[in-house]
Amino acid sequence: MQRFLRLSAAEAEAAMKPKLVDGKWMQPVISGRKVAMVKKHALRNGLVGTWEEGKGGWLESWDRPQKHHVMRPLKGHKNQRNEFERVKKVQAALEAMPAKIAEHKKAVKQAKPLKGLDKWLTEKETY
Repeated sequence: MQRFLRLSAAEAEAAMKPKLVDGKWMQPVISGRKVAMVKKHALRNGLVGTWEEGKGGWLESWDRPQKHHVMRPLKGHKNQRNEFERVKKVQAALEAMPAKIAEHKKAVKQAKPLKGLDKWLTEKETY
C-alpha cells in the first residue's frame, strides 16, 4: 500500500490493470481489494479527482465504466399481458350464449319424465 502511494499517477493506473505479456495475461500489481481500499481512503480524505505522490488520491478515469442496461418494459402478470385476448374470447362466448341457453333448457326439459296428462296422451300401449 505504501509503495503504491509513492507511484506517479500513470504508474498507479498501470498497477491496477492486468497486463498482456507474451500472449498471457498477468495479474495486476495491486489487487482489487487493495484498489477498493485506496478509493475509500481517497473518498474519506477528499482526494477524489487528484493524485498526490505519497498522499494518494483517486482519478475519475480509474473508475470502471458502468454497465449500460437497455430498459425494456416489465414482463408483468400473465393475466394482464393476455387481457385483450381474454376480453375477445369472453365477448365471443357471450354472443353464443342465447343459443346455448336455449339448447340447455330443451335438454333439461327432455330429460325430465312426463307426468299427468302428458304421460297419458303419449302412451303407446293401450290397456
